[in-house]
Amino acid sequence: MAAAGLAQIPDVDIDSDGVFKYVLIRVHSAPPSGTPAAESKEIVRGYKWAEYHADIYDRVSGEMQKRGYDCECLGGGRISHQSRDKKIHVYGYSMWIHTGPRQPPTFSQRTHHTGLRPCPALCLDG
Repeated sequence: MAAAGLAQIPDVDIDSDGVFKYVLIRVHSAPPSGTPAAESKEIVRGYKWAEYHADIYDRVSGEMQKRGYDCECLGGGRISHQSRDKKIHVYGYSMWIHTGPRQPPTFSQRTHHTGLRPCPALCLDG
């Protein structure tokens, strides 16, 4: 049941154009106290309205909690998105949640299905 519900959550939701912050979030079923979550997935959210990475995380985690899920922030950075040209450049990191160079490759893998192609100058170390 949890896996079916997780499948309904879009992998990626980002603004169509511009430069903005993004976060990589692991969403998992909210387990009974003291037991590990069995099902999870990673999602990417990025929006121009966010002044801070935490603004995105707070909004998304609140929405997920209303649906019965828990969240953890795995990382974040910035995106330059040119949807008309089908280009995306993922770079940088969040000072609030920096976890190393893992975020951009994970994001690139998640956006592959949308037809976007990463720019050649993909920065992995901020």
